[in-house]
Amino acid sequence: MASSAEKAARIFFRNWPSNVYNPLTRVVNKDLSKYSRGVTLKPTAKILVEFDPWLGPEKTISCRNTLRKFSSQKVQKTNPKCQITTKVKNDRSEPIIDIEYMDGERLIFKSANLHELEILERYMKKAAEKDPEVKLPE
Repeated sequence: MASSAEKAARIFFRNWPSNVYNPLTRVVNKDLSKYSRGVTLKPTAKILVEFDPWLGPEKTISCRNTLRKFSSQKVQKTNPKCQITTKVKNDRSEPIIDIEYMDGERLIFKSANLHELEILERYMKKAAEKDPEVKLPE
């Protein structure tokens, strides 16, 4: 989990200009690589990703990157029965990631203002509750 200093840095550096070195990038990339290595679909039945590409890359990038992580072959092998569906819309609606678990419980992310690290942290925390074999990174 992110420390309070890292959370404060995320808020402070969220609107940092992209052409200037962002000190938060190193912290986020380090945490993101930890969570990316451990992503598993074992307790998951369905994943639905909806986004409007015309809304702008700053709103849809986290949704699309998370979809890319869930769609990788390595992650797909953890549960081949998990259905991953993508809906590309044209109605300027907020990007949504809808995850349904084997027991019927759903987890919905409105990802326009979330970072992919936050999505993966919450997903993995819920997956660890559902399946004791799932390990969270330290």
